[in-house]
Amino acid sequence: MTALRRVVAVAVGVALGMTPALVAAQGASDRALGTVDDFWKVALLTALGVAALLAVTAVGYLYRRERGLAWEFQRPDPDDRHEDGDG
Repeated sequence: MTALRRVVAVAVGVALGMTPALVAAQGASDRALGTVDDFWKVALLTALGVAALLAVTAVGYLYRRERGLAWEFQRPDPDDRHEDGDG
């Protein structure tokens, strides 16, 4: 399972796991907070901020990879590699 699939699986699991709690909180009493008028603006700005952070990180990674900026301690030890794929 790739890392992206794991992240998606965790996100779906959290969303499905929180759904009953959210429904119960909205229907249980009148004390539950409603959404504010600026909810979609805040959600959009948060998504844009995360996307910008990921873009800066990706550019930094590509710069490091193209320039060959890798230090010896970042490389795996030669004796740690297994030919049979057991880890």
